[in-house]
Amino acid sequence: MKKRLLYPDICKFIAIFLVTWSHCAQCISGTTWTNFWGGSELDIAFNMPLFMLISGWFIDLDKLRSTDFHKYFIIKFKRLIIPSIVWYLIHYFLFAKKIDFSFSNCYWLFNSFMNYYWYLNALFVCLCIILISVKLFKNNYACICISTLFVLAFPMTEIANINFMFPFIWAGYGLQKLLNTKYAVPFIIVCAIIGFTLCPFWNSSYSVYQSPLKSLHFDLQTAISYIFRFTIGFCLSAVIIFLIKTFESTQIRIFARLGQYSLAIYTVSIAILSFVSILLKQLDLHNNKLFEIDIISLILCIIIVFITILFSNICRKNNHTSLLFLGEA
Repeated sequence: MKKRLLYPDICKFIAIFLVTWSHCAQCISGTTWTNFWGGSELDIAFNMPLFMLISGWFIDLDKLRSTDFHKYFIIKFKRLIIPSIVWYLIHYFLFAKKIDFSFSNCYWLFNSFMNYYWYLNALFVCLCIILISVKLFKNNYACICISTLFVLAFPMTEIANINFMFPFIWAGYGLQKLLNTKYAVPFIIVCAIIGFTLCPFWNSSYSVYQSPLKSLHFDLQTAISYIFRFTIGFCLSAVIIFLIKTFESTQIRIFARLGQYSLAIYTVSIAILSFVSILLKQLDLHNNKLFEIDIISLILCIIIVFITILFSNICRKNNHTSLLFLGEA
């Protein structure tokens, strides 16, 4: 039996921990743009890109070409979309001021659902596009280039940040191959120089949340923001992956095991933080003070990770709860 690699799971845990820590800071502060990490918002420059690169890490184009689309669709739907739907409905029924499933409200519900757990929904769409692309184009380079251009140019792919994620998945596929060559070290050195040089210039206006790429409303500033966030996200994430891959050891195996809970941490944490945020608002306990927010949100993040592990282990005792809440059939 092939031994499971440690470093991808370690990278996944680092990524989801940073994402959850950032979400905790938003919850504690009661605002989207916080004083987390000194107010730099630097974490969002690479936390999700790191996740996206790892998502493309194990793509096997030859294997995908022989994969049955219907079977692949069902597997990914169960893994990514079912827990996304279940957790969204839980949130909607608990916190919606008015339950409305009328036809006129369907478009709002769809957009709300796509953006609530946007990473899972976008990953599902991106993987399906990749599968279709590899079956249409036998040349790998043509497959990568044409599918990327299609996603960037196609209207409405900003929904769930699909056009933000897609290039990172292909970049992860390419990075995996490059890091196994003699050019790995010089490439990473260049990435480190570029990534750290760009850090002082980063601010939230470059994030996908403030300047999403919309093909129907394209302008120079949007293009600059897109290129900037891809470059800094890729470079910093590539350095992190390389360092973990190079220096992984059995002493940090625990982080690899935690990385296997990354999907559950993502879904459960957002559900918990929705409740905590409402509670803090009612009690008027929001805190956005420098350094204090880092410590408080870190403690909350660690608690959520442990709650998620406990919840996941309970769910796995039953096939139905495992599928509905964890996407594990």
